[in-house]
Amino acid sequence: MKKVACLLGLFMLCSGAVSAYEIKCSCPNEVYRGDIVTIGGTSTLPPGYSTSITLYEVQPMARELTSQDLVIQQGGNWSIQLQTLALEGGTYKLEIAEDIMDYPLSSGSDRAIIFKVVDRSGEITILSPTTQISGNTLSLSGRAPEVGSAGLQIEVTDSRGTVIYGPTYVRTDADGSFSEAVPVPGPGRYYAEFSDFRNNEAQFISRMSFTLEEPGTSVGSSTATPTAATTSGKMISGSAVASHDAPVYFIVDTLPGTVGITTSTGTDWRIYYTDGTGVPVRVDESGSSAPEDFTVTSSGGMLYLKVMPVRVGDEGTVTITATNAESVIVNTAAASYFGDVIPVSEPTESPFPLVMLIFALFVIGCAGIRK
Repeated sequence: MKKVACLLGLFMLCSGAVSAYEIKCSCPNEVYRGDIVTIGGTSTLPPGYSTSITLYEVQPMARELTSQDLVIQQGGNWSIQLQTLALEGGTYKLEIAEDIMDYPLSSGSDRAIIFKVVDRSGEITILSPTTQISGNTLSLSGRAPEVGSAGLQIEVTDSRGTVIYGPTYVRTDADGSFSEAVPVPGPGRYYAEFSDFRNNEAQFISRMSFTLEEPGTSVGSSTATPTAATTSGKMISGSAVASHDAPVYFIVDTLPGTVGITTSTGTDWRIYYTDGTGVPVRVDESGSSAPEDFTVTSSGGMLYLKVMPVRVGDEGTVTITATNAESVIVNTAAASYFGDVIPVSEPTESPFPLVMLIFALFVIGCAGIRK
């Protein structure tokens, strides 16, 4: 009888009396690269319960990318925002962590969600300059050949994400050419989102960043050479080895004014940059024989860069040269601003010692019953 009591106690310890919870995800099968996607769902988990949801790349390369908190709200709803600009076209997976002991999930729960990232950024060519001199008008022009004369939808937001124009369809010529003057409140950074109408809905193509400067301000040249009116002329650089699968991250401490960023040549580089408040912007317009470069208007502060070769298998040393900046340093902490996992991670403490302690206490209890 004592043995039966021991076995029953062990069974209750292992299984517990916790009922299963359900969590569901209303997730799209496809998302478009560069879009900011809201993913959410419902759950029977209690409000305030939190767990993690991890993003994995499945194809073309299997690896963990990033993780963020998932918190259940009143009524069981939950949602997260997924930044897709740093994701290449391919297959990805979102996986929800499960607390098996206290909050086990039912067999019908969506623990893992598979989706595809479709890259349509190559379907549109923007011809208007990314830095413009104007008080209250943003000029948007370009060509989207696959759209043809079907029209293009444009939406413009400011650096805080506030919509200031659209979404509005604009006219396109037979070859997909378009030109639109967008009224804006004044100088600053703006983001233009381009979509077309397919399968009875607007489908995302690409998002571009534009900087509007006060009239009378001189715009830097294509090699990011600053002007005396807006920059201190200070030029510094930093170097590191990067590959397609192991990008390098830089933090640039900028000075107020026009800041120019230029890469070295010899490899076809791709840059992503953000100031930490807006979505990352991709710069990938030159080949291996010419540098990638861009200019931004800064009030002073940090600019975060992610640099990698365009082609899989390429590896080399990239030198980032910044004008009108205090420093350029290599720092993996910048990875978080691009939705990437910081390469150096802290080791996770194993729960094994706690399990052994519980088991030992149980054995001692059983021994006491036998006496």
